[in-house]
Amino acid sequence: MAANVASRMRPAAVLPPLVFVVGCAVQVALAFGSSHVRSPAAVVGQAILIGIPVAVGCLLWARAPGSPVGPALSWVGAAPAGVFAIEGWGATAATAYPWPAAHVVATIEPGVWVWNLAGFVALCLVFPDGLLPGRRWRRLAWCAAAAGVVVNAAVALVAVGQVGGRPRPALAAIVFASFGGLLVVLCSAVASIVVRYRRGNTIVRQQLRWLILGAGTVPVLLAAGWVAESLGASTSFAYAGFIIAMVILVPASVAVAVLRYDLYDIDRLLGSTIAWLLTSLASAAVFAALVFVATEAIGANSPLSLIGATFVAAIILLPLHRSISNVVGRLVDHERTVILARVQSFVRQVRDGEMQPEATEAVMRSVLADPGLRLLVRPPGDPAGSYVDLAGNAVTVPSGATRVPLMTGTTEVGIVVLGAPTARRIRRARDVALQARLPIEVSRLRIELRAALQDAQSSRARLALATAAERHRLARDLHDGAQQQIIAVGMRLRSVQRALDPAQRAYDDLEAAVIALTDTVADLRRLAYGLRPSRLEDGLAAALVALAADSPVPVNMTVADIETTEVIATTVYFVVTEALTNALKHAHATAIQVDVEQRGETIHVEVSDDGIGGARTGFGLTSVRDRISSVGGELSLVSTVGAGTLIKVRI
Repeated sequence: MAANVASRMRPAAVLPPLVFVVGCAVQVALAFGSSHVRSPAAVVGQAILIGIPVAVGCLLWARAPGSPVGPALSWVGAAPAGVFAIEGWGATAATAYPWPAAHVVATIEPGVWVWNLAGFVALCLVFPDGLLPGRRWRRLAWCAAAAGVVVNAAVALVAVGQVGGRPRPALAAIVFASFGGLLVVLCSAVASIVVRYRRGNTIVRQQLRWLILGAGTVPVLLAAGWVAESLGASTSFAYAGFIIAMVILVPASVAVAVLRYDLYDIDRLLGSTIAWLLTSLASAAVFAALVFVATEAIGANSPLSLIGATFVAAIILLPLHRSISNVVGRLVDHERTVILARVQSFVRQVRDGEMQPEATEAVMRSVLADPGLRLLVRPPGDPAGSYVDLAGNAVTVPSGATRVPLMTGTTEVGIVVLGAPTARRIRRARDVALQARLPIEVSRLRIELRAALQDAQSSRARLALATAAERHRLARDLHDGAQQQIIAVGMRLRSVQRALDPAQRAYDDLEAAVIALTDTVADLRRLAYGLRPSRLEDGLAAALVALAADSPVPVNMTVADIETTEVIATTVYFVVTEALTNALKHAHATAIQVDVEQRGETIHVEVSDDGIGGARTGFGLTSVRDRISSVGGELSLVSTVGAGTLIKVRI
């Protein structure tokens, strides 16, 4: 669809620059030909002045081929070029070297000035997104063309039908009527901007404010020119303000709307075009200067002068373009330059460790002025369509949200979801995401690392629970199974022994067997106790109190009544046991303090002593740390020489 629209608009886009080129060529011929009806300086000045809207219009067309704004803006400059050419052509009729058909052209020349307004009217009717819907606006476009024809014909008739230097009354009435109709058309064209302004959203209104300001002056200055001319003022003086407003103010208003208010993405294209143009000119100047210097130093016929100049120019080309691009960017697209500079500063801070990469989303919200912006990444290995924020929390993206994809090759690794999407903000988001790629990738890898650590901790916790359950089952089997069977065998052997004479050798053999069985039962009890402390049968608090009672050193025990899993209770018991053992064996402590409490879903254990301090992880604490880590806990050790030892555990 867009391609069809662009193809239909191509003739309208090609015609204005063609008219401009032909008009300028006619002006040059008039200035340097035999008739000399134009000043070369005036021709150059006019070409530069009216060439600006033509160039900007062509640039707009290249960026948005389906929009009529580019051709309309080109007509703002192309129409005066054609008018000036026709006026000059007709002026040759009064010279000694008239051009072909100069007398015919001179007949229509007095009223051809009206076509200067063609681009202005077209621009008012189509800016920024084409004609307004409705038949009346299409009729207004046709009425504008008809008004131009009527005014041109009326003025030509007046010039032909003058009597004694004054127009006939009937023709004068026709001229005034046609001028009135033209003024109505111009005011209606400006009114279309006002209607569009009232119907538009915030962005459209911002774009139209400048055009209303520039376009509103054109009908006023045109009417003022008519009054000034009727009072005897010269034509150049009477219509100077009108020409300036139409050729300078109106295109300038469009340029401000395009560059500042989110239209056609022309800012970067214009900036890069200017940068390359200036780079080319600067490189050519440098090359010419180097060739001149080398020629003077080496000789005009030496090929070394040309080779050396080319080599030096090639070396300075890239840094010269980079410097010019930065300067032009600050002038033409200052907003984008400032935004990218802020993002680049943030990236440097992340790289230097001064900022966390998870702050990328906040930075993007700030530079893009979009508080609702979300930066989401796709976790590696997750199904398509799954996104998480930079904290690793799953997020569901609304179906109608505006997304800017973040790609690595052909793979989407994340998206930027805009809260207040506009065309300019979407473009800026792409630029910002490209500059912030390093912290985004680091954040994504950190999310993956945290997920892997959580999986490892969960796996270790599950293994610890399974191991504790297996130990509990084994201890129960030893106690209820093998231990009871061995005790039963011992009791039967003791019964048989009582029936024998103590003097018999079999009596002593049975005694030895019973003693061996008793030792085996003791070993099984110690083994079962090592697998799971039997004191925990009465609860963690009771087991710890009993443990403190066995200590030869006073232990102040503060234990809350904690309801927890068996594996956690076993872990806490062994932690306190190991801490007490180390305090007695290595610290030479005279008093020990043990505090166990539950805060929310976390159990806190603190064991402190007044010993010699200087403890290290190797003092029996490595196995304790591994046991704590297996259930997702943490251990910290504070042991200053001469100031005792403090062990803190959080599970």
